[in-house]
Amino acid sequence: MSSNNGNDWEDHQVDHLFLLVGENPLPNYVAARLLIKPKTDQEKQKNPSIVYLVHTTKTAGDDKPAGLLEKELKKHNITIKQISLGDDESDGDKIRAKIKEKIQPKGKPPLQGRLGLNYTGGTKAMAVHAYQAFQELQLTDPVFSYLDSRKLAMHIDGKDKPIPVDLALSPAPKLEIILGLHNLSWKTDPIRQSQLPDIAEAFAKLHLNSDLARTWRKWCDGVFKSLKNTQGYWRQDSEFSNPPHLKLSVTTPVNVTVPNEIQEILRKELGWALTDELSLTIAKDKGRFTTFGDVCQWLDGGWLEDYVLSQVEKIATKYSLHDSIMSLHIKDPRNPNRPTDQFEFDVAFLRGYQLCGISCTTSPDHKKCKQKLFEAQLRVQQLGGDEARVALVCCDDLPSEWLKKELDFVVDDSKIEVFGRQDLEPTKFAKKLDLWIFRNAGK
Repeated sequence: MSSNNGNDWEDHQVDHLFLLVGENPLPNYVAARLLIKPKTDQEKQKNPSIVYLVHTTKTAGDDKPAGLLEKELKKHNITIKQISLGDDESDGDKIRAKIKEKIQPKGKPPLQGRLGLNYTGGTKAMAVHAYQAFQELQLTDPVFSYLDSRKLAMHIDGKDKPIPVDLALSPAPKLEIILGLHNLSWKTDPIRQSQLPDIAEAFAKLHLNSDLARTWRKWCDGVFKSLKNTQGYWRQDSEFSNPPHLKLSVTTPVNVTVPNEIQEILRKELGWALTDELSLTIAKDKGRFTTFGDVCQWLDGGWLEDYVLSQVEKIATKYSLHDSIMSLHIKDPRNPNRPTDQFEFDVAFLRGYQLCGISCTTSPDHKKCKQKLFEAQLRVQQLGGDEARVALVCCDDLPSEWLKKELDFVVDDSKIEVFGRQDLEPTKFAKKLDLWIFRNAGK
């Protein structure tokens, strides 16, 4: 893995870097860390390296992109100065004047050292006129750069080939940073390791059989209803007078019994089943779950997230994946105490700074699967920008390519992947997951 101090970047690093702030500050964050010249404390006292955030009223403020970007970059000991365009993001004369004034202020010496402009963010007008301002000043050896989201590479004017940036940041940003750049955080710590990967894989194999999957779904719908409160949330452990047991056969809403194939897994692999019941106490201990509700959530469909995360873990080293998590619940920054999430990622991981999100559902309903994929794509792109990628793992019986084609009018289908019921088979799933990551790893 290369670092921001590597030879690829030293020739293009600058003392003063101008960034155009748009709605997604992630490209600015990447550019700042790669292109600003690192200096010793003694060098900083004489001539500090400075990042200038050129922003509009829309992106100004502590809880907006410019303020959030400044907060994160300061953690890397980067000096920040902001340049406000007010509401003049399309006024070419004012844009050029603001930037020229910062570079060559009236009555003061001009900026000393090498200057650079990364024109990835902001509006098109901001990019054009900022570039023109640099040209009109006839600066010595300026660095103009652009971050290409399709190739995960930085284009430097005058350089024949773009420089790969997919793994260039060292240390690589964490998910907390990606969220922080959008003024978001998680409600509770996500799960950072698969819990019962072998059992989850066994469940995945059994769900290749749609009839067996439907029977299991009916049993879950019947047995878990009594374990939820009136708001639809799992009841707290303290609300039970005795540790709950789940009957293997229920009569409401329909007569249904846990399929024998699943009973065998629960008895043999987990020791959960006692005669005609499942002991949630045993389940809680075996799976290292925190609450009875967590056990029920896993049985009710969480096993699919567990299965997907375990498959991601198997190829993490091969593709330099990090921060692999599941059950990422994002709280609403405007109302952090509300009980519901603003949104949730079932499984997510990073490759360098590239965010990959995977939505999981055991539903066989084609319309629901389509909606899940559409929502996941919007959320992942909101956080990770055009570099982000999204996948759906579901139990849709229709060919997975159908679902992708239904969304190609909204999003380039090369950015999304769909794993249907027949893709749940472990060998097939692993191969398809590998190809998806390889295809989107800046290749």
